[in-house]
Parts: sequence; structure tokens; C-alpha cells
Amino acid sequence: MKYLFSFILFAYSLTSFAQQETPGAQPDLPGTLVFDLGFNFLQEAPETMDLKVWRSKSVDFYYLYPIPIGESNFSVHTGLGFGFEKHSFANNVTLLDADSTQVIDLDEDVYQSVEKTQFSTHYVDIPLELRFYTKENNRGFMVAVGGKVGRLLNAYTKVRYDQDGETKTDKFTRDYNINPWRYGVQTRIGFRGFHLTGYYGLSDLFEKDKGPQTNNFKVGLSIALF
Repeated sequence: MKYLFSFILFAYSLTSFAQQETPGAQPDLPGTLVFDLGFNFLQEAPETMDLKVWRSKSVDFYYLYPIPIGESNFSVHTGLGFGFEKHSFANNVTLLDADSTQVIDLDEDVYQSVEKTQFSTHYVDIPLELRFYTKENNRGFMVAVGGKVGRLLNAYTKVRYDQDGETKTDKFTRDYNINPWRYGVQTRIGFRGFHLTGYYGLSDLFEKDKGPQTNNFKVGLSIALF
């Protein structure tokens, strides 16, 4: 989460600078801080990797800079940000870090009354979007299409369980043969600072022949913080 805190600090610094320029005013920056909250799904994953959708959340923070296209209502938006993906397993399984990552059952003698088991990935992303606004100055109804490219920062598994009446949590940070790069297509549609958003990963979640062949997609809500 240190990456998230660094990004929030960066955004706060930009906001503070803008407010110093015009005391008491809302920040008037040449860009947008975007917060995405969504739910993850795995495409063509084995049944052992079935997910609890409501616990498989995705959180993204991006700073997007607009580049107008002439005098039209179209503009290109790009920037930098971080993506945090969580996949909560519906079954009592976890990932085994080996030459080829495997999905294995948890030992019931050790992991009694499993509360949750998940794996998470963190990325630094570069998004790129083509946007259309019905009004000038990036206002009104908006439709956007584009995508993003991301680099893996870290990955880990977590299991919370009961052992002899005591709640314990095991967390393991490993490589898990996660694909170090991700890329995919993304779309947004909405009004003012609120949009529905969807992302479909074109890259496999795991490296080729080193884990289950599946890719990630998600749907959710996008909020422009400024």
C-alpha cells in the first residue's frame, strides 16, 4: 500500500499548490484525479479458481492529463497511476509458488474454518483514453475508449482461518509466475464526475505455461475527484 500512499501524497501536493495560487478556491488543475472501484472476474479460469465476486475488489487511482484535439469535443487523456487487484477464492484453495503455479487445496488439519483466502496484485499503470464530451471544456455527458499498460509491483496470497479457537492470518509474498506486464482495453461512460467503467485484460494473468491460463476483467464505478 506504500505506492497508494505515495500517489495520494502527490495528488494532495498538486491540490495544495493550486489552492495557494487562489486561496479559498477549488483546485483548477490541467488534469483529473480518477478513482475507480470495481469487481474482478477471471475469464476461462479453472473451477478451482472460482471467485467470491463481492470480495474480489479492484481499486485504481490515476492522474489523467487532457490533450485537446483541435476545437472539437474530443480529447486524449493520459497519465500515471496505481492499480490494486484482489481475487477472493470461493473454495478453500490457495496458490502454490512453483515452476508452474498451481491451485491447491488448503490442509484442513491446519486451516480450520477458513474465513477467506485470496491473492492480490499491485501495478503501476499508464492509461490512455480518447474522450468525447457533449460540452466544451471537458463537461457534460462523456464517453471514453482506450486502454492501459501496467507493470507488476508485487503479488501475495492471504489466508485467514481459525486454528484451535484462535483467528490467524498467513500472508505470503511470492512471484507466483504472475505476468510482469498487463495490458488491456477500457471504456467509461457517464456524466460530470461519475462514470460506469469496464476493463478487459488482453494479457494473461500468469506467464505462458507457468500457471492457469486466464485473464482478468472488471466492471465498476469511476469518480473524478477533481
